Amino acid sequence: MNYRLFVLVLGTFIIGTDDFVIAGLLPSIANDMNVSIAAAGQLVTAFAIAYAVSAPVLGTLTFNMSVKTLLVLSMTVFTIANGFSAVVTSFEWLFVTRIIAALAAAVFTPLAMAASTSLVPDTMRGKALSFVIAGITVGLILGAPIGTWIGNEFTWRYSFGFVALVSLVTAIGVLLFLPRIEREASISIKERLKSFNKVIMLTLTVSMIGTTGGFMTYTYIAPLITEITSVQNISIFLFLLGIGALFGNLVGGYLTDRIGAPKTLKLSLLGFAILLMVFSLLTLLEPSMLSIVLVGLLSLIWGIPGFGMNPALNAFLISLNPKQASMILSFNASALYIGIGLGAILGGGVISITSVHYVGLGSGILVLAAFLLFIFVNRAVHKKPGKGNSIVREV
Repeated sequence: MNYRLFVLVLGTFIIGTDDFVIAGLLPSIANDMNVSIAAAGQLVTAFAIAYAVSAPVLGTLTFNMSVKTLLVLSMTVFTIANGFSAVVTSFEWLFVTRIIAALAAAVFTPLAMAASTSLVPDTMRGKALSFVIAGITVGLILGAPIGTWIGNEFTWRYSFGFVALVSLVTAIGVLLFLPRIEREASISIKERLKSFNKVIMLTLTVSMIGTTGGFMTYTYIAPLITEITSVQNISIFLFLLGIGALFGNLVGGYLTDRIGAPKTLKLSLLGFAILLMVFSLLTLLEPSMLSIVLVGLLSLIWGIPGFGMNPALNAFLISLNPKQASMILSFNASALYIGIGLGAILGGGVISITSVHYVGLGSGILVLAAFLLFIFVNRAVHKKPGKGNSIVREV
């Protein structure tokens, strides 16, 4: 791998780690800050919503700044935010540091993706982009389990210290090794919105609802797994989930090419809904070796439909308006982060009203709703324009 590209991959890796590690640290943070699990879960909401809202806005507002300067500045701010997360003494200040970290991540990630394509020959741009995006997945596979292990062995504050340290190394690496990078043509938010139509909006809604369902459970995976298995350090389960996610991405891409994006997405959504509901069923078991094995197996399988839907969803969105693919995918990223934030809110609500036992059931119902909505969307796309369907004529 081009060593300059590696610096950008390291950046997306640590951002992915920072994003996903909260789930494994939630009980420790809640206990240390004297707040409920549901309240601590809103740290995920704060990060996700801040990222979703700020990504397109900050991308436009900072357009006149150089790519390298922005990459260094955003990663430096990300380092400082996580450094303060490690030492703050109140939950309110932790909330603030999470929002600042999200704003920095929202600037760095899309810029890193764009920058990666300028560091390699034209024939390798797709591979370079895939490497940078894969950094986030590796953050889930390795970063989140490592951060969770650190937090459980020492305290959750050391996990944020770990993130801050790697972020600092990334910022220095960008400063020392990245060349000056030319910016692409400016596109205003108003121009970006022109790529939308009703089908695309509904498909983004499918993405948001499906992600909301998945993160209703993922955000509160630590107390849920502990409830089922009595295991306190869930890092091994997060590692299994990450392995499944990596495999799921590969399977999703393969099936998208073989049987098409619509079929792959429907299979993924339906399978994901069923798996999430099974988490609630497992709470009926007494903690034992059997429950540990079943949760481990479920964690591994989770990633296949849960992340297998991503290639299919992106391919389906691109097919709706190929000329505006990058714009549509950028808004899909915002939809995903809104879903992450809503998942934390709704999951916290379910726990507050009932218990963690019902989070999986609620998640499954939401993903099932996304599945049914996509069936409607796919039918609308394939109806002939002559039958008077205005939605299809806009595609």
